[in-house]
Amino acid sequence: MTPTIGVFDSGLGGLTVLKEIHRQLPGTSVLYLADTANVPYGDKPIEVVRDLALQLSDHLVAVGVRLIIMASGTSTAAGLEAAQVRYPNLPIVGTIAPGARAALSNTRGPIGVIATSATVQSLAFTQAVHALEPIRQVFELGCPAFVPLVESGNAESMEAETAAFEYLQPLRQAGVKTIILGCTHFPFLLPALHRAICRIGDPEFRPRFIDPSEEAVRDAARLLPPLPATASGPSIFAASSDPETFGRHASALLGETILNVEWLTL
Repeated sequence: MTPTIGVFDSGLGGLTVLKEIHRQLPGTSVLYLADTANVPYGDKPIEVVRDLALQLSDHLVAVGVRLIIMASGTSTAAGLEAAQVRYPNLPIVGTIAPGARAALSNTRGPIGVIATSATVQSLAFTQAVHALEPIRQVFELGCPAFVPLVESGNAESMEAETAAFEYLQPLRQAGVKTIILGCTHFPFLLPALHRAICRIGDPEFRPRFIDPSEEAVRDAARLLPPLPATASGPSIFAASSDPETFGRHASALLGETILNVEWLTL
């Protein structure tokens, strides 16, 4: 059976998108590609991430998916436009524009963004917000420690809370009321982020966190071509390095057992 939707990420982060697909489009068959051989994307040059995003898109197109979601914020910033140009007849959805729209609908004040260093350097979220509201203030902050913490199974550790405490301080000082989780790994850090906010102890700093996954999957649902009844099916997983470890950590994050993660060769 050919999967209906292709999702890719540098590792575990895109599982937040997969969970949202299961919620909004239950039963839809998904092929999830984890480029664990190259995780994290956030410390790589944009040109390198663009090439990786195109390779992963090529793989999903070759399989025959009907729609692609670039779950990685860094991939979206680096490669979404290039992939859309390469495959003009295939719906390809990213996470940046949906995240910007969701944030704008939830706040009137400055917007904060926490993301990988590469995404922040691209200013992709700032550009997406300003495309809709040119005068809205946006404060983007790179959080390089976060992805490795999630990938190593330490998203809820004291180390994660300490990193969150340090990263949130500049956003508190900027007076943001809404923070976009600009990397799909970051929703798994929400418990640590909320503990860090309590630790900061500022009653005026109680930001709302925006997970772009919900809005991105909503976009995908609108763009997805009509499907036959046979399009439903289980999710399939492939990883470009150490599929067994990926499967173990993914099972813990999803709360279900993932068996037989395939090797991904690009």
